[in-house]
Amino acid sequence: MKLKLGKEFLFFSAATAVMAAMVWFGANTNLDFGINLTRDGSYPRARVLEVIHNQTTVDANGLRRGRQEVLAEITSGEHRGRVVRAVNILFIDAAVYAQGGTRIVLFFDPQADGSYFARVHSYERATAIYAVVALFFLLLAVTGGKAGLRSVFGLVFTFVTLLFLLIPAIVRGAPPALLTVALSLLIMSVSLIAIMGFAKKTYVAIAGSSIGIFFYCIFYLAVSAALRITGFNIPEMTMLATVGFLANARIAELLFCGILIASLGAVTDTTVSVASTTAELSAAASGAGFNALFRSSMRMARDCVGSSANTLILAFTGAFFISLIVFRLNNFEYHMLIHRPDIAIEVLRIVAASSAMVLCAPATALIGSFAHAAKESAAAKRENAHSFAERGEPAVKPG
Repeated sequence: MKLKLGKEFLFFSAATAVMAAMVWFGANTNLDFGINLTRDGSYPRARVLEVIHNQTTVDANGLRRGRQEVLAEITSGEHRGRVVRAVNILFIDAAVYAQGGTRIVLFFDPQADGSYFARVHSYERATAIYAVVALFFLLLAVTGGKAGLRSVFGLVFTFVTLLFLLIPAIVRGAPPALLTVALSLLIMSVSLIAIMGFAKKTYVAIAGSSIGIFFYCIFYLAVSAALRITGFNIPEMTMLATVGFLANARIAELLFCGILIASLGAVTDTTVSVASTTAELSAAASGAGFNALFRSSMRMARDCVGSSANTLILAFTGAFFISLIVFRLNNFEYHMLIHRPDIAIEVLRIVAASSAMVLCAPATALIGSFAHAAKESAAAKRENAHSFAERGEPAVKPG
């Protein structure tokens, strides 16, 4: 027990130190290209003191449209405490309806002569976001107990790795695909060890997830070639070109990276379910050999694959749902729709991610059955040898 606690203490300490290094790396990544949205002003938080003019109406969709002029007090930044007049234009996609006491974010542009320009940019949402995330973490901790706290640590590690290491390293010129695969393996290993501890089923799940990532790479290359998806078909390509990012990274690999990150959770969930089930079957039937364990694990894996594949397909389709409605409203004919690159990209997402998840399940069942059956066989041999010794008989009879 002391050895186990010592290993876990070293693991969590090392993972925390790695996260601290990632945060430092991300915070010290400066770009020589891109658009500086704050070069002409700043975006401080503010509180509405009074609505001076309110020329807004409610449209048929229940949204407020029109124009407001408000008096607001800046509550952050170098201009904190300053009271300013700000204009507020309510658009369909940016309808910030200001009232007395509303917490907002301003765009504030002071001039050299002492004048300024201020407009309402958005609601202040940071406080609510932090509260919602904290509530979610509390829910995990209360419901899951120690395992919930461990899962919180895994979530934080995943977030820090993606935000402070992967993205800054890519914009610095690191190879996106290779780095994403490597960090996916790191995220998967740290998260599973944090949640499940140093156990044989953990190593089985890590091995199965690694095989799933390998299958994803193969299916992505094959399907993208068949559908003629180069990676330059993504809608954000124009924006990346505008900020001068094309010369600093292999843009074609970013689609590969995005799909892998999106599917990593489903792959890991599948392997954890299969690995845990195999371990429980082995514990329940202590004398079960490889064949019996593998057959039982595969029966469970088939059910798991079916439900997980459905979940993954619905998740990707849901993300594309609004686009499908737009196509329908514009009366796109089938032969026009099926050839579109965005449709091909969604097919690529579904097929590559789902295929990896489907194939990692039997691989995990195979590895888990071999690992646990080998353990039971060795235990049985030791027990038999001890029994023969007590009776004064040799463990293996001559002849």
